[in-house]
Amino acid sequence: MSIIKSLDETTSNAAQSGEDYVKKTQKYYELKIFQQISILSSYILKVAIIGSLCILGLIFLAIAGATALGNYFHDRALGHLCTGLIFFATIILIYLFRKYIDKFIIKKLSKTYFD
Repeated sequence: MSIIKSLDETTSNAAQSGEDYVKKTQKYYELKIFQQISILSSYILKVAIIGSLCILGLIFLAIAGATALGNYFHDRALGHLCTGLIFFATIILIYLFRKYIDKFIIKKLSKTYFD
């Protein structure tokens, strides 16, 4: 009888240990998901704030540059045309180097995600 009782206790302890493990694992993943969501939310908020300020600054810079170039060439339309061409040249460069930008972003995010 004591062998059966000992076997029953061992089985009960193993089942309890398994349940505890599952509960702890579930709590760990809940905390990990919360961490990732909070980091992602923080990044999105930072990008929105910094991005909107950069766009606002870029608008003022473009207007000032177009005006300065217009005064230099004695033609406002030519100044605005040059400013537009500078923006399109920048867009083309970003398009050409998009794979490098993607790799850079993936490397940075993988350090945070897989930490």
